[in-house]
This record gives sequence, structure tokens and C-alpha cells, in this order.
Amino acid sequence: MLARFSHLLLASTAVAGVLCASPTVDEELRTFFATEGAAVKPVNFGRRSAASSQTRHLRPAHDDLPAVKRSKRDSITPPDVGQIADFGGQDPEPIRNGNGDTFLANSNHEIDEQNLDNVAAPPTDAGTIPNLKWSMSLSHTRLLKGGWVREQTITDLPPSKDLAAAELRLSPNAYRELHWHRVAEWGYILNGTGRITAIDDSGRSYTSDIKGPLNGTGADIYYFPPGVPHSIQALDQGLEILLIFTDGNFDATGTTFMLSDWLAHTPLEIVAQNFGVNTSVLSGIPQKDPYVLESTVPPAPFGHGADQEVSDPNGQVPSPYVFHLDQQEKKVAPGGGGWVKIQDSVTNFPVSTMLASALVYIEPNGLRELHWHVNDEWLYIISGHARATAFPGGSSARTFDFQPGDTAVFPVSYGHYIKNLSPTEPLIYLELFKAPKFVDFSATQWLALMPRQVVADLLNIPIPVIETFAKEKQVLVA
Repeated sequence: MLARFSHLLLASTAVAGVLCASPTVDEELRTFFATEGAAVKPVNFGRRSAASSQTRHLRPAHDDLPAVKRSKRDSITPPDVGQIADFGGQDPEPIRNGNGDTFLANSNHEIDEQNLDNVAAPPTDAGTIPNLKWSMSLSHTRLLKGGWVREQTITDLPPSKDLAAAELRLSPNAYRELHWHRVAEWGYILNGTGRITAIDDSGRSYTSDIKGPLNGTGADIYYFPPGVPHSIQALDQGLEILLIFTDGNFDATGTTFMLSDWLAHTPLEIVAQNFGVNTSVLSGIPQKDPYVLESTVPPAPFGHGADQEVSDPNGQVPSPYVFHLDQQEKKVAPGGGGWVKIQDSVTNFPVSTMLASALVYIEPNGLRELHWHVNDEWLYIISGHARATAFPGGSSARTFDFQPGDTAVFPVSYGHYIKNLSPTEPLIYLELFKAPKFVDFSATQWLALMPRQVVADLLNIPIPVIETFAKEKQVLVA
């Protein structure tokens, strides 16, 4: 019995020595490896840290994990008043106020960094709210001869039922081919120069040059009512446009109609009879609509659109389809913090009966005040970085972070704000509504105009404080 115990003890000691030893600590082995060089690599079946070659199948021991992965550094310095999480330059981790823990597996840290409120949301977030944000960078880009296009429709952002969007790029002198839509089309010129043409239902024509925000001047916007046939051509600088359509399901059949596509699918003899020409002159009609095509002859330069106009016995359209933002005065916000320019059919853009819009400029650290609308609000970030919390009622809320090129929707009556996160750079974005008039409600103005005691009893705020609330909409707050 004693002999058997001794054998077991010796065996256990030997196994422990194998598991704990590193082959590179033995003097003879070290000399051997130095002589043979990198041609021979020692094999180790013990701890990962003892291995002299990279191991693939050992579970890491706790002591082998990097310290940054083991630590639960809180993303918030108390007190937590809902501020955005700060990870001190390290990869974001789902930790806040002692809740959560680090990622043990991989995460897309670049996306996490752009969406800190998805990783470590403020404690005011609650409930289950669908995603209200979409980045145009996630959209499929369709490459064309003479440009490209990418869209955001209801399949990308399901809550956006009223509006869909697209970014369209046209190379110098390229066209967006002749077409029309079942829905209204609104465009904001992101950059470059171009020319639009159209006719109305009375055959009155319209030609106008359009430009982006060049040399610090305001961009142009345009609006085509449903059914109005039109074309868009880039000039020598090329053109990039944000397009808005008054139906979230914009890709549905029966929404967009291309002229060449229509003619290619109509019997040739009918087309010839319609235009009063011989069928032989119609042989070059494209059998597949090009969507975008290059010009065979450069157009007249910017500012000379009239050189291409065709004499129209019916005259010009009575209400322009283009609105020049550089000719509109800024409305400086009473609360400081920036300015806005609002366009709608009731105030200053009569033809735009189905879309109201606002260009918003928020100074560093400024805030678009707590408010809501009577229509879905669709927004597009032109430049800057922002944060917003959507409140749908029912003790629910969700906070989102925004970068340039992001779109979002706040459904009808959702309470929200928009905060400029930068201490040095302005935030510039667009608000759009499927409506004839821009309408919003201010939380501050509402409370300021209610009986003081009603507000004090509900919010437990002293009446002297309530008396400081502004009775005028602040719009933006410094």
C-alpha cells in the first residue's frame, strides 16, 4: 500500500511539473533553441503565459487577460444626470453606474463609438422603442454611368412612413433623365451646380439654375408637385442633391415613371403616330432606362439657363419651383444658440404645398429646445454631431447619436430635443414634414403660460423658478 502511494505521489509531482514548467527555462533546451534558431518552436501544454508560441485552443487564464478587459471602469463620473458616456479614449463598454460589464467577445468598436447611447444609455431611457435612425452610409450605392444614387426608404427605416430620401450625385454635365413621380419631390443642393427644367399641367415651362452652399452662401432647395415632369442636369462642377419624397415606400411600383422606359414599352407604331414621325427615327430609344446619362454637348454655364430655354406660348409657371436660401433672412433664436430658416407654402414657398422644411444652425453646445410636432419629423444631419432622446409616452424613451449623413424620424407628437455635442463646431441639419405649414410646440413656453400653481404642484418646482421660464418659443437654447 505504501509503495503504491509513493508511486502516485511521484506521478502527481511529475504531472504538476509538466503543467507548470516552461520549456524555455531549462538551460540545455535554451542552448538548443539558440543553436537551431526559429526553425524549432517548443510545444507547451500548460498555461497560455508559459507558451513560447501562439496557442489557439486554450481558454485564457484570468491572469492572462489584459487589465483593460478585466477592469469595469465606469463610463460616468457621478453624479449621473444623463450625460453622454465617457470612456476616456478607450473602446466603449456597456457599463454605467456600476451596471453592465465589459465585452468578452469582439464588438464593432467604430460603430459603438458613434452610438455611445446604444452602448451605455442614460438612466432615463426605458421601454422598447424601435430604431429611429438610419445612416446613408449603410445604404446600397447604385453606380451609374455619370453618377450614383443611394436611398433610405421604409425598408431601411420602418417608422418613416411619410417620407423617403435619396442622395444623388451627377458627374459634370450628366443628367437625371426625364421623369415624373406619383408623389412630390423636394431637393436640397448639398454641393455643386446644376439646372432643372419642368412644365406644369397647363404646359407652362420652367428653367432654373441651382447651387449648393458655395463660398459660405446658402444652398438652393426646389419642389416639384406630384406628376410634374422634370429633369436635372449637373453643370461643370458636378452636382450632389438630397432628395425627399412624400411616401416612405418610395420604391413601390407606380411611384416613379421614366420617359424612355415608357416609350420602350409602348408599340413603336403608336409612339411614331403620337409624335407624328416615322418609326425609323425612333430606333435609338433606350430599351432599358439609363436613370442617369452623360451629355453629348456641354450645357450653357451657370447663370445662363435662359440660353437653353425654348419659347413657350403658354408662358412661365406662376410660382417658382426653386427657393434660394441665401436670399432668406436668418431667424435668430430668442434663446440664443443659433438660427433657423423655415420654408413652407403658407409663409414663403407657395408651391411647396406638401412639404414644410427648416434649415437649423445650432452653435457649439447649443440645444434645440424640448418640443413636439403634429406631423412626423424627418431630419438629416448636414454637418456636426448630435444627440436626441425620443419620448413616445408610456414611460418610455430612447436616446440616439448622430453623425453627418444620418437620417432620423420622430413620429407625430413624440417629445424630443436635439443637442449639439461639440464644444467647438456648429451643428447644421434639416427638419422636414409632410405638411403645408411648419408647426411645433415648445415645452418651456407651455409651462410659462400655464397657471403657476398647476406647474408647481405637478413638478415640485418653486413658483419663483417657474416665473423665469420664457413665454416666447426659444427654438434654440445656448
